[in-house]
Amino acid sequence: MNRLGFMSYNYMGWSAEAMTEEARRHGFAYVQFDPRQAVQVMDERPLSPERAEKIRGLFEDAGISVVGLSGYTNLMNPNLAKREQKLQQLEQMIDLCSAYGTRYIATETGSLHPTNSWKDCEENRTPEAWDELLRVVDRLRARAAKNGAVLLIEGFALNVLATPEQAADMIGRLGSEGLGLVMDPFNYLTQDDLHSRAQQAAMANIFERIGAHSPVAHAKDSLYGEEGFTTPRVGAGQADWNIYAALLAERLPDVPLILEHAKPEETAECLELVRKAFHHAAGK
Repeated sequence: MNRLGFMSYNYMGWSAEAMTEEARRHGFAYVQFDPRQAVQVMDERPLSPERAEKIRGLFEDAGISVVGLSGYTNLMNPNLAKREQKLQQLEQMIDLCSAYGTRYIATETGSLHPTNSWKDCEENRTPEAWDELLRVVDRLRARAAKNGAVLLIEGFALNVLATPEQAADMIGRLGSEGLGLVMDPFNYLTQDDLHSRAQQAAMANIFERIGAHSPVAHAKDSLYGEEGFTTPRVGAGQADWNIYAALLAERLPDVPLILEHAKPEETAECLELVRKAFHHAAGK
């Protein structure tokens, strides 16, 4: 099975030392770390190279590599002043990749919704929104390429980049220098896709469209419920993990698989479900 890692925000409020000890206990090999997260290591200087090197050292001493940074923000914030502020902060984080010992930094694209970057709106589906997103991503991609880094875009069904077809189109238009994608099919699955007979084709299409450009994969779930579309922890949604595990094993076996949206007390159960899915795939 793919080697496992975790999102640092799964341990929000934990010190770096406590986080690394718990991660080592679970056998994690990787972490996707948010440089803005408070971990009691030079927290007053969150975006300094010195802090990055100290945190990297703590993880490496525990046998854990920083597979990538979490730079998630709303690239399409309709408040242009706030958008620019966040883009500049993201550029600072791109510059930190080498200090953390990684080439990768990930973000979703966000929404033009006036009050909630996790909600869709009509403006997200316009050609103008797509052109604006390409302009923003190209700016960040160029910054990443200059630093020997790679900006990884993570699609989401309610964002401007909502489909695997759009993700493939972005790579086709902007190229892969300094730009890649996150393999996270749970973000793309529609309510129709989650019907038992449709998931195989939907997930296979996602791998076909974006797999070649995805150096990192995520482990969570998809759920359409009272709150609309959400992506909870592994096992808390409607996605068929046996299908995902089989596709990872066949097409992206060397890609790190990063556990997301799991509370510390849920980690062991999530990992057991992931391992069972891979055992099921191996038995086919």
